[in-house]
Order: sequence, then C-alpha cells, then structure tokens
Amino acid sequence: MGPRRHMAQVELLDDVQPPAPPTAPPRPRRWWVLVLVPVVVGLVGAQAVLSARDRAELARVAELPGVLPSVGPDVVELWRVDDADLGLLTSGTDVAGSLVGVRTGPDGAQSVAALDPRTGGARWTTRLTEPDPVLAVRGARASTTACEPVPQAPAQVACLVTDVVLSIGGGGRLTYSRPPSRSRVVLVDATDGRVLADHPAPAALDLAVLPGLAVVASPATDGHARVTAQDLTTGEVRWELTSPRPAVDPAGDVAGFGLFALGDLVGVVESGAQVTLLASDGAVARERVRFDRLSRDEAATRLELLSGYGTDRVVTTIVRPDRADVEIPGRLVHRAVDDGSLPDLELTEGSRMQARDAATGALRWTADVHTSGPVLVLDGRVYCTSGEGPGGLVAFDGRTGATAWTATAGTYDQLARLMTDGQVLLVGLTPVDGTTAGSLAAFSLADGHPLWQDPLPDGLNAAWTQGRLLVAGSGGSTAVLGAP
Repeated sequence: MGPRRHMAQVELLDDVQPPAPPTAPPRPRRWWVLVLVPVVVGLVGAQAVLSARDRAELARVAELPGVLPSVGPDVVELWRVDDADLGLLTSGTDVAGSLVGVRTGPDGAQSVAALDPRTGGARWTTRLTEPDPVLAVRGARASTTACEPVPQAPAQVACLVTDVVLSIGGGGRLTYSRPPSRSRVVLVDATDGRVLADHPAPAALDLAVLPGLAVVASPATDGHARVTAQDLTTGEVRWELTSPRPAVDPAGDVAGFGLFALGDLVGVVESGAQVTLLASDGAVARERVRFDRLSRDEAATRLELLSGYGTDRVVTTIVRPDRADVEIPGRLVHRAVDDGSLPDLELTEGSRMQARDAATGALRWTADVHTSGPVLVLDGRVYCTSGEGPGGLVAFDGRTGATAWTATAGTYDQLARLMTDGQVLLVGLTPVDGTTAGSLAAFSLADGHPLWQDPLPDGLNAAWTQGRLLVAGSGGSTAVLGAP
C-alpha cells in the first residue's frame, strides 16, 4: 500500500502584488583596510630598514681586521704557499683586493708582488733590486725590505728597499751581518704595479708611512735612533730627528728597534724596550718611556704598554692619539677581532678573565669560568675558549659578564683557535688521536649551537687566520683555504 497523500486547500487572491525582494544589507565600510594598509606598509618599510641596517652592519664587520670572507662547510684548499711566498704571506698586506708584499728570489733579487688571494697567482710583479749573493744564501728572513699601505690612498703601497742583512749573533742577539749603507723608498700603484715614485733615503732599517709621508729610521752604533721623514712623492726631507742616547746599551742588538704608525703619529721603538711617539711634523708627542711588553690592537688605533711584568703590580698603559693615557691593572687580553661594540670596557688576562672600565680601570665583572685568549668581540659579546671542560667555548655578555652560552668543540688534547667570518664562530682544531688532519668547526654566534665540523683538506693539521685569509699548515707546508 503506497503512502497516503494529504491534500491542502489553496486560496487564490486577485490583484495582490508579489512581495518586493528583500533589500540588500548595506555593505560594511572597510575602515579596517584603511587602517591596515598603512600598518602593513609601515611594517614592510621598517623591515626593509632593519634589513638594510643588518646588511650594512654585516658589510662593516666583514671589513674589520681579522674577519675572514664567508666560510662554509665546503672549505677546500685554494692554493699551496711555496717557500718563496711564505714571507709574503706572513708579512704582506691586503691592498686593493690583493695580497701585496716582498718576494726574495733564489738569486737574492727582490721584488714587490701582488698575489690573487683566491689562486695565489701573481697579478703583477715589480722588480726592486738586482740579484744579491748574500740574500741568495741567507734568504728573505735576513732582509728588512718591506712594503706598507699608504693611508688615505687605498690603492698604493710604499716600500723601503734596503741592503740590510741580519743575523743571530752571540747570546742570541739579532745583529747586522751587513749594516744599512743605502736605501730607497718606492711608491707603487697596487692595482697594476706601476712605480709612482722612487727616491733615495737615508740608510735605514725600518719604515712607517703616514699620509703623504715616508718615515725611515735605523739605530746608530751607540744606540741613538736616527729618524728621517720625506715627502712620499718627491723625496724632499721634511724633518730629521736623533733621539737621546738610550738608557740601556743595545750592545749591537737591533731586535727591539722599529717604527710603526699610530694614527697621525710615528712610534719609534728602540733597543732596551723604549718607545717614543712623534707627531707628523717631527715634534715629540710623547716622551720616551720603557716598557716590559708593547702591543697594538688589530686596527692599530692604540698602543698598549705593559709594565711591572713578573710582579704583583702589573699595569697596562693605553696610549691613544689625542687622548689622555689610561692605566688598567693587569695584562690585556688580545682581541683578535673587535667590532667596537664594547668601547668602554677593557679585558684583562687571568684564570678568570676580568672586565674593567676603560676610563678608570675600575673592575666591572669577573668571569665565572676559567678562560683563555685571544678573544673575539662581536655585538656586545665576548667569545673565548674555556678550561671548564674539554674543548670548551664560552660567550659572555660583555656588559654584565653573564654567561650567554657554553659549548664543546673538541677534547682536552686539541688546541683550539677561534675565528669568525662575522656570521658564525669558527674553531680550528688540531688532530685527535688516530687522525692525521685537524678540523674546522662552526658554531652559532647567538646560542653556541654546533652548525658543522669538517676535516681540513689533505691532512693539514691546524687552521688559523693570516690577515684576512684562512690558512692551514702541516709541518713545513702551508695552504690558503676558502670556499670552492
């Protein structure tokens, strides 16, 4: 039986208009769009500004002394350094994108050369001297011919060409095997090796370069320093100075003698551990003073004079151009990289590193773990190795001394060298038992998280920085490493 159907009555009405369709509700105003659009635009703009600032800061850090080009886990050997260029590698300078320094050939002839840091190939070579039979036997280490970059002229080097030959004398003293009898200052365009100027100079042992000025010097037989400043282009003598007789008889030892530039000043270091600072016009800017140890920061902006070594009153005097000296108790930790983010802080050595006020020497904080240098200073943090555990690494907040993080890089038997490319913390480790090669490891600067670790190429057992190059060695062999 099928379903029942119910019938309903329908009433028909005449002249009835169909109901009007419902009115559409008003469209809501998109006020939130008007508000959100500028907010989004503002956020995007702010992010773009921050990204630009981040890129600018990375670019600035990348140019700091001691900072390597970007390093990844695919590091390879770029070129092997031969004996002729080993001295150029260790004493050369980064100028116009090349490694520029002095080569001493097998016949004793010397030249200034620019090497491609990626390949080791010579981009140009300019002869400085004729063959020298004495240097042919004694090699480059016996010579003080060297080149320095010219301040305010980023594509020029000035080279002191001298006939000095050094040797080790009695008592281990570094003496003249051949005293200086003639010298020249040669100005070279670092982009192509063109000689821009070549003029005679007083017989000299060392050179310092200021803007437009070449300063040469050598010690007299009685220990006096004879210093001469010449126009870098014309060779015109601007001023000459002979220092007072030193308090300590050098007895022919020239190991402690040298010149260096410190801003617009010239430092004269004499035998007997004495230093004098001269202004660019030859006036004495800081009288001669003795020290136990002399060092400079990587950027050569200041002088650090240690006194009282071996006593319980060790003091480091920090000397800067145009500033009053500051005395800091203790011996300063060397900063292999310093981005300038802790300008009001000095770090001193000890089983537990200390931080002191850069203006007063007052103690700010003491590390809560055992540490060792050198250290890296980046973005307000201090990175160093630690003796608290095998292969220990530690990062401190430089303003408070609080430990930001710790990490383990290797074993107690491995020596560790800290480096950076400005983006990661790099650690060069020597081999462990049963291995023939050292390794290179990377850690996050932010939290110490291990990123990667790879063996060094071809059995090389240690990695370090040489200027702005990543270098590794094994025995008497040295190689420059980098990204493929």
